[in-house]
Amino acid sequence: MNELYRDRREGHFVSLLKYWRLVFNDHFVIALFFLLGALAYSYAGWLPHLTGGQWWAPPVLAIWFTLVAQLGRFATLLKPADRIFLLPKSSQMGDYLRGAWWLSLLLGELITIAGIVVALPMATITLQWHNFQWLMASGAMILAEANWFILAKDQLNFNSRLQRGWRRWVVNQWVETFLIVSSSWIYHPLGGLVFAVVLLFVNSWVANKPAYSLEWNAAIALENHRMEQLYRFFNLFTDVPSVTGRIARRRWADRLVKGWTITNHPWSYLFVRGFVRDTEMSGLAMRLTAVAMVVVFFIPLGWLKCVLSLLFIYLLAGELTPFYHHFDNNAMVHLLAVGEKVKLTDFQSLCRRVLVLATTLIAVANLGFSLRWQWAVISLVVGLLLAELLVRLMPRRLKKR
Repeated sequence: MNELYRDRREGHFVSLLKYWRLVFNDHFVIALFFLLGALAYSYAGWLPHLTGGQWWAPPVLAIWFTLVAQLGRFATLLKPADRIFLLPKSSQMGDYLRGAWWLSLLLGELITIAGIVVALPMATITLQWHNFQWLMASGAMILAEANWFILAKDQLNFNSRLQRGWRRWVVNQWVETFLIVSSSWIYHPLGGLVFAVVLLFVNSWVANKPAYSLEWNAAIALENHRMEQLYRFFNLFTDVPSVTGRIARRRWADRLVKGWTITNHPWSYLFVRGFVRDTEMSGLAMRLTAVAMVVVFFIPLGWLKCVLSLLFIYLLAGELTPFYHHFDNNAMVHLLAVGEKVKLTDFQSLCRRVLVLATTLIAVANLGFSLRWQWAVISLVVGLLLAELLVRLMPRRLKKR
């Protein structure tokens, strides 16, 4: 069973690596770099305004670490066929799940450590603890995550004494975590550490008391739900065969499509509706615009907001350009009694409207916390000029492609 788990783990990592290379493309890495940089810069600028003894700091830290503890998932890597082919090996599934539990715990603890690193500067200023108190609080957070994974594994035990139904799951994995975290940050770090050790010992003893009998349906359903969430994230950037599309009526887009379509222009009809209905292209434009709005909202420097706004508009124009060839493989469009010039003009009209809308939204986000309308106006004017220039240069870019 250990060898089976190693094969499953290696295959899982190879599959994820294939998608991670597509997710972290050049444009997404640039956007992510600016987003994290903007958040770190704003966080660093916010810290000098803090003082010691803030009443809201301990509750905020307790909520923060309770949410961080829930980010980890118990990855069993089980497949639907296992309930049939591995059923005779049910008595040996404990060895299989042991390896899965340790790997899941390692990844969960890395997330917890990242949460500690993020919260440490703010907590240092507001709580004014010494190093030994920090070590005790950090140890309590790590033990709280380990306790969470013990309960997650026992949730799949058919003979479990701890969990029956979603109410017990909420009590064990949410309430217990919150009690450990709140006792560490609100009461005293030593009390939280002792409480975490006691809960970890009790839950480990109770969970291992009955014979472990894997509840196949629950384990496979949980793993399918975990992978579905992961594949849906990948599907935002590339096509994932295992993710089936969901057909939904988009009534909010009716007026948008009608307003953007040029009357008696078949290419305008195709481009506008194709852009709205194609989740890859429209989703990419919305994600890039949303990232740009978040980045410029948190950056305090006005000139830097303007520069980044122009950068994101340029990236969006570059992503829209390949959509010109979206219908080239459709034989019916070659029967349209219109020339290539009309097609190019209609495509430029669509790109102009998309860029103008994105530029306006990014300019509104330029207001930020300080509501500096001067830089928002400058960003809007310069962004509209750049958008128009990029639209007019599209024929040259298409010719090069």
